[in-house]
Amino acid sequence: MTEKKKRKPKEKIHSNRIKPILEEIEMSQQELADIALDGDSAHLSRIMNGQRRCISLPIAFKIANSLGKQIEEVFIYKSNEEIVKKND
Repeated sequence: MTEKKKRKPKEKIHSNRIKPILEEIEMSQQELADIALDGDSAHLSRIMNGQRRCISLPIAFKIANSLGKQIEEVFIYKSNEEIVKKND
């Protein structure tokens, strides 16, 4: 019998700063959706509210570039190891 290989959990974005950045630069959520996501404000809303934490790198870059920020300024990433250590 072979032992199944244990799958590593998917890395996810911990949170984001989209809302405060939108306020800071006086841009609406719809304007950002129009620029970065071809008008898909529902998808942007899910990202902003943490319902979509595993987004593609191209989408993350589009959002950050549209906000005039570096990706690290917009998205907060914590590795699975950091989260596990914090919960111990």
